Amino acid sequence: MNVSLYLAAIYKCLRLPVVVCFIVSLITIAGCLGLQSLGVLQGLELSAYDRLLLFRDTTKLDDRITVIGETEADIRRYGHPIPDQVFADALQIVENAGVRVIGVDKYRDRPAPPGAEALQKLLQHYQNIVWVFFAGNQQTDTITAPAALLEKPEQIGFSNIILDADDVSRRGLLFLEVDGNSFYSFPLLITLQYLAKENIGAENDEQGALKLNTVSLPRIDAHFGAYRHIDTNGYQIMLQYPGLPQSYRFFTLGDLLDGKIPAQALQDKIVLFGGFAPSLHDYRLLPNEIRRYGVEQHAYFISQLLNAALEHTLPFAAWADSGENAWLICWCLVGAYTGLRRLSLIWLLLIIVVEFLLLLVCDVILMRNGWWIPVIAPLVGWGSALALSVLYFSSRERAERRQLMQLFASHVSKEVANRLWKDREQFFNEGGVRPVTLTATVMFTDLSNFTSVAENMEPIVLMKWLNQYMEVMSACIIEHGGVINKYIGDAIMAVFGVPIKSETEAAIAYDAQRAVHCAMQFAERLRTLNQHWQQQGLPSITMRAGVYTGSLVAGSFGGSLRMEFTVIGDTVNIASRLESFDKNIAQPTPEHPCRVLIGETTQSYVSELYPTQIVGEFQLKGKNKFLKIFQVLGAERSF
Repeated sequence: MNVSLYLAAIYKCLRLPVVVCFIVSLITIAGCLGLQSLGVLQGLELSAYDRLLLFRDTTKLDDRITVIGETEADIRRYGHPIPDQVFADALQIVENAGVRVIGVDKYRDRPAPPGAEALQKLLQHYQNIVWVFFAGNQQTDTITAPAALLEKPEQIGFSNIILDADDVSRRGLLFLEVDGNSFYSFPLLITLQYLAKENIGAENDEQGALKLNTVSLPRIDAHFGAYRHIDTNGYQIMLQYPGLPQSYRFFTLGDLLDGKIPAQALQDKIVLFGGFAPSLHDYRLLPNEIRRYGVEQHAYFISQLLNAALEHTLPFAAWADSGENAWLICWCLVGAYTGLRRLSLIWLLLIIVVEFLLLLVCDVILMRNGWWIPVIAPLVGWGSALALSVLYFSSRERAERRQLMQLFASHVSKEVANRLWKDREQFFNEGGVRPVTLTATVMFTDLSNFTSVAENMEPIVLMKWLNQYMEVMSACIIEHGGVINKYIGDAIMAVFGVPIKSETEAAIAYDAQRAVHCAMQFAERLRTLNQHWQQQGLPSITMRAGVYTGSLVAGSFGGSLRMEFTVIGDTVNIASRLESFDKNIAQPTPEHPCRVLIGETTQSYVSELYPTQIVGEFQLKGKNKFLKIFQVLGAERSF
């Protein structure tokens, strides 16, 4: 195989729809993977993650947790900062009420007299009080817990949080290393204190992950879910925010000190103290732009850990990169192959809507079952592949339609043209129409004595006169379902039964009947034309038609610069010979201006519709076999 044939084979292979869809998929997959690796899609993915959280099963807020908030009214009543004595009194009240664990989300790295000594004694006495401290970051130094607890690491937990680029807290810390020392988070310490009464403690599973009862809480990596290249310092897990978007009901510090909190709201509960005063600016931005106070975020986190230990609620999981890539590839292929389908606009839009909803439903179902997978990347991949595929195949379809119409433009009826386009897959090939052997009826027409008529007319008048004739006859052919194959001077060649192949004998017979009926109509229309021309002082004319039914080859012929649809074979030659056969036999007259001669095969199909008479059996020019020739007489009996 030479180089040109080899390249042609490659080009042909690359234009196969399946191959094109595969290439489109590869392009979109590479583009999406590139966008993911650069983190371009991460913001959109996180927003989608927030929306998916809303589709989880609705859960009620954890009634094991009671929140006591420091409000603006409390600040006006007790001052700011709240004195140590007030805190000591409040803590003593809840201890007396039989709480299981107390968590204080208030920085108190220095005394706030009066009452510093009373608070210190209380903290040294009770072991179920957990106080927050800030482990520091690049912007802020460490803020320590009260001095009475500095030697009790089991009672101080850090309150550091992780914010994504949009300042939303979606990840929580369980452990953090500070200056070589490992610390527990505030929510985790409170949870472990609560679970101690249930004889549940923190363990490590076989992979070294934290395990509460039977549920492991593996730390997330830099590519967890839709994250890309995130800072994974500390032991991070995804926050599930059970009960969100509901807000925790809280009691005020004044309510507690005034004895207005019911005993059942405190006994055996986790009681969290925190700021609920806007002036304290202790806000957190949660998914879906929900704002909550910092102590509420701790409550959600504690509830999540308790649910894992006591209700066996699994943490959010994510597919490995290979699984996410396979999911992306799947949707890119779906988009590409959807664009391949040559459907009406309505059906295409319907399929697009169904696929879009299917992708979203899959993501919702996975999220409801605890799996977070990228949403935007598959959506972008699917949409891009679909758009590229539709763009490519629609442009290719337009080119094919343009090429097809160039072959048949003005030569067939609108109905035939639509049928050709609808069934183009059956006969249209790269570069034209597939050659096919079929049985059809060919008709040739020619004007009688055209040369002598033309000699006596001005060229412009002659051209106008001839165009009127061609327009009327061409319209007649198209009306009868014929294909005008070519004009040869004043002659016309038409074919009935192409390019859509007639498969049955009945269809072949119908083609022949239409051709003969068309030829007989020529006489009627030519009489009308002659009357019109006589009124204008123009010459009248007569014509001849030859019709023959037989086997031929139909297809596209020519080169890249010019190509046309035509038919070749003995049938074409015989039809031409019939038209020009012995011009002295059955000459056309003004009353019967069109002589119609047909072959024996055509006569067998129309004999019941038209009266015919045999002209004779002759050996046509260039032919060895004898052919019976018939003349069609008069109007049809029934058609």
